[in-house]
Amino acid sequence: MRLTHPAYIKLVFRTYQLLRSTPEFSPALKQPTPASIRKECLTVYKERPDRKDEPVLRSFFGPAAANGSFLTPIENFPTEKFKAFSNYLKGIALSTEDKNVELLAWLIDFPHRPYRYGMDVILSEKEKAILNSDDKVGEKVSQEMEAAADDKSDDILGQSQRNELENNIAITAHEQVPVVPINAVSEKRTGKKRLTIDKKWLIIGVALFVSIFSISIYWFYNKSANCMYWTGDHYERIDCDEENNDKVLFNEERWKNFRKITDLSTITEKSIGVVHYFGNKNREFFTGGGKHPIETTRHLRVMTRYIWEKEFGSKDSIKNNTSVDHNQTIQLTNTQK
Repeated sequence: MRLTHPAYIKLVFRTYQLLRSTPEFSPALKQPTPASIRKECLTVYKERPDRKDEPVLRSFFGPAAANGSFLTPIENFPTEKFKAFSNYLKGIALSTEDKNVELLAWLIDFPHRPYRYGMDVILSEKEKAILNSDDKVGEKVSQEMEAAADDKSDDILGQSQRNELENNIAITAHEQVPVVPINAVSEKRTGKKRLTIDKKWLIIGVALFVSIFSISIYWFYNKSANCMYWTGDHYERIDCDEENNDKVLFNEERWKNFRKITDLSTITEKSIGVVHYFGNKNREFFTGGGKHPIETTRHLRVMTRYIWEKEFGSKDSIKNNTSVDHNQTIQLTNTQK
């Protein structure tokens, strides 16, 4: 599916809202503050550094350190600069800069990040439901702000009218100038106040309807969504009603493309930066990143040149040397003949 920029932004933010209600989601982002956001950025970068995220980190935190790491720029980044991002997560700000959207996508490990013009992705059923749902949150907040402004205007108008009325009464004591009856002013103000109260109830009713509708959609797709479980080297699709302690919600992209690499001879120098691994001694290698399929609280790390040379570099060198010696022997034999 071709994903437009507004659709991408909506998908990232709504995914964050859904994840925030899950128990395994990071507490630092459930009730975000500038300080907790910076702490979460450090944690995420240490757990799953990835080259594809470096442009996003550079645009937000500035250039990397001399060693190519972003740990120091993140640690030294002023917390007050997270204020706009924090307001966006809390729903106080209805829109934000693209770099804040991409930073959120990185923090929640959004699978389709970063946005690319004309990007074509495979969406899950839940993601399709998010894009097809009507989002009234921005409209509701705008209406509430407008109602608050109306209340303030009414109070100012009422105070002005009372002051004018008092001045007129004082004048009539000496000049016999006709005075506007106070009941007329009160009736006028009461009528406006009644309209404001009716408008508030209308906004509350609309907000309640939208909330119930959104929860219904979320419940329906959670109930009907397919699941999958890890077999040892790949994911298998399974019905969510089946008994299996290791089942997770179905993710089509991960189901199709995520594999454990059992034939390590297929890992070459070209796999650096693409293949991911887990563990320090008996390492496991996978075709993609993200969370470990069994140790779901741990993240896979991208294979660096150091890891490749440590695990496979010497083996390839032995193979290459053996091949060269074999070719030289054949050439010598042919010469003697």
